[in-house]
Amino acid sequence: MAFDSTYLIVGLALLLAAFVKGATGLGFPLIATPTIALILDIRTAVAVLILPNLFMDSAQILRDGIPYEVLRRFKNLITPTILGVFLGTFVMVKTPLWILNLCLGAMVLIFVFSSLLKFEFTVSPAEEKWLSPLFGLLSGFLNGVTNAAGPTLAIYLYNLKLAKRTFVKTLATTFVITKLSQLVAISTWNFFNWYTIRLSILVLVFTLAGFYAGIRAQDRVNQKTFNRGLLILLFIVGVVLVLRALTQKS
Repeated sequence: MAFDSTYLIVGLALLLAAFVKGATGLGFPLIATPTIALILDIRTAVAVLILPNLFMDSAQILRDGIPYEVLRRFKNLITPTILGVFLGTFVMVKTPLWILNLCLGAMVLIFVFSSLLKFEFTVSPAEEKWLSPLFGLLSGFLNGVTNAAGPTLAIYLYNLKLAKRTFVKTLATTFVITKLSQLVAISTWNFFNWYTIRLSILVLVFTLAGFYAGIRAQDRVNQKTFNRGLLILLFIVGVVLVLRALTQKS
């Protein structure tokens, strides 16, 4: 059988995505979804990535024990994501994907450039009370539509000035709830079946080494470097989303 370089590209991209996920707490769906879509359709790609995401996020949560403090502080952020996921999954089959990718990519790039220009701001406790539900609903919606809730949550949590481990743990806790909701949502459309389950387990096993390496890298990076790396990652994500939107068929 002839060698197909596409499979090599997909494999390397999955390892990179897992490393980024381990190091920063986000990025796996953003890198892995369009990559797997090179060999599978986009809806199948979303279904295949649910189990690997659940495993990685659960591992990051349990590193420091059950996240009682995160659940207590961010319950108003996490709960609306459930509604957002179901709304987003419904919209996924109704709205051109390129429009949402373009809007998300533009928002991420605006945030990155404003941060570089020192237009950063800190969300106060009073603002957090009403901003958390909005960002929770928006991130859940975008996850349902594009499988990419990470940038929205990262932008919000970044401006809360969370410590590195708290940032990752909050992302992971939110993502677990979001992915469990997405699992139920896509099951209603028959996208999660034995075929996608087998592929999902295969992807999980394959990416474990990259994820473990990313976690080790996270432990060795200081807070300032972590924040700088996060901005670089968000910039790359924003560019990728905009390019995908501009090259995607309506």
